[in-house]
Amino acid sequence: MALKYETNQYVIPRGRVFFNLQRADGTFAGEYPFGNCPGVSLTIDTEKADHYSSETGLAQKDAAVVVRIDRTGSLTCDNFSPQNFARWLSGTAARVTQAATPVVGEEITVSPGYFYQLGATPSKPLGVRNVTGVAVNNEAGTTPYEAGVDYEVDLPTGRIQILAGGAIAENTKVKVNYTPVAGSYDAVKSGGSSELTGSLRIVSDNAIGGNRDVFCPLVTLTPSGDLPLIAEGNSTDFAQMEFGLEVLKSANAEAIYVDGRPVPGV
Repeated sequence: MALKYETNQYVIPRGRVFFNLQRADGTFAGEYPFGNCPGVSLTIDTEKADHYSSETGLAQKDAAVVVRIDRTGSLTCDNFSPQNFARWLSGTAARVTQAATPVVGEEITVSPGYFYQLGATPSKPLGVRNVTGVAVNNEAGTTPYEAGVDYEVDLPTGRIQILAGGAIAENTKVKVNYTPVAGSYDAVKSGGSSELTGSLRIVSDNAIGGNRDVFCPLVTLTPSGDLPLIAEGNSTDFAQMEFGLEVLKSANAEAIYVDGRPVPGV
C-alpha cells in the first residue's frame, strides 16, 4: 500500500480586527472595529537557561530550559476614522456641535500678508470653520474695511488674509464679526497616555485556508512610526498608521487563544 500523508494547509490570511479598550477602573468598553488592517503580525522570542555538566573534564550541555518568553508584534491600519486617529495619538475623539451664534467684535492684531484663524482660543486652537457674514472693522468697530481690497476671507476654513497695499497697517487691531454655520464635526486631540491596554480579537476571513479566530485577552498598543500628513503630489500610496503590539499573560487566562470554526456533522 502507498504511504499516506497529511494534506498541507496553506493560508493567505485576511480578517477583521477588534480592540476592547480597558478603562482605568479595569472594566472594558466593548469591542470596536479597527477597520482595514493590511498587516497584523506576532513575533515570539524565547530565552533559555543552559546547564553544563561538571562531571567530566569536558563541560557538556545537559539541559536547556526556557525561562522567558516575549510575545510582541505590530498592527498596521489605513482606516483613518476619528477613533483610530485618537488611538494613534493616545488621545480622545469626540463629536462637536457648532452653534450658529453670531460673534461680534472678535479682536485680532494683524499685519499685511498674514493669515488669521477666526475663533481660535487656548481651549479651541483650531478655531471655527464654515462661517458666514464676515466683516472686518477698525479697532473701534465703527469703520469697515473693504473685502477684496483690504482683506480676503475663506469661509469654509474660517480664515482671513490681510492684503498688502490695503488700508490695514502693520500691527493693527481689528474687530471681526461673523456667524458660524450650525452643524457638527469630529474632533480628535492627543492625550498624555503612551499606550492603550485592552483585548484584541481577529475574526478570520482567509483568502485561502481554514478560518481560525485569534483572541488575546490582554495586550498593549503603542503608537509607532511615521504618519504622513502631506505626501508628494504624484504619490499614490495610502497613508497608514502603525502600532507596536505586546501580548501579555493575564492573571486568569492564557496569552493567546486560536479557535477554528465548527463544521456541521464533523
